[in-house]
Amino acid sequence: MKQIIFAISMLFLVSGCVTRKIPIMPEAKVISPISEMAAHKLNCEIVDTYVLEKSHPNNVLPVLKNQTFLLGGNRYRVSSVLSERRGKPTSVVAEIYSCPNPYEIKPAGRVNLLPGAHDVKPITFSEIENTDCKVLTSHVVDKTNPDNIYIELSNEVFMRGGNRYHITKIIDTDGANPTSLAADIYRCKHQSVDFH
Repeated sequence: MKQIIFAISMLFLVSGCVTRKIPIMPEAKVISPISEMAAHKLNCEIVDTYVLEKSHPNNVLPVLKNQTFLLGGNRYRVSSVLSERRGKPTSVVAEIYSCPNPYEIKPAGRVNLLPGAHDVKPITFSEIENTDCKVLTSHVVDKTNPDNIYIELSNEVFMRGGNRYHITKIIDTDGANPTSLAADIYRCKHQSVDFH
């Protein structure tokens, strides 16, 4: 009898509990959520309302991204959660938005990290205690795509002879990610620490 229960348990583990994962279409990977305030601030137009019912919690995000793209939108906002499973939504009502691109289009397109700028990092409290750091200047990264903001900051720190930065103010966001910020640029020289 124990062998039968064990075999049935293994069968459920192998086959019965697997839900097919819905892939995100390549064109929909750039679609992201937006808050109601950000949608108003960016002058977004509501394209449609979409109701997703009885989905696996892991498939809610891919379905919303894909459906937003198919309906001609570029952002979405979950306006209400209809049902949940283990604290994760399974049925939702989402507003689909079309938002203008608020970012300046750079002549070179996507910003690339300069050779040497890959060592530029945010400054940590332990580095301040164990290194000799000097503030070189402050810099403001103008409004740009959130994917480029830290690359632009790292490039600027490197070009000014620094190797660390400390963000002092987030000036603007897209509702979730910074799009403009101010930072202090540091040049830190590592000191050896004697732990004896």
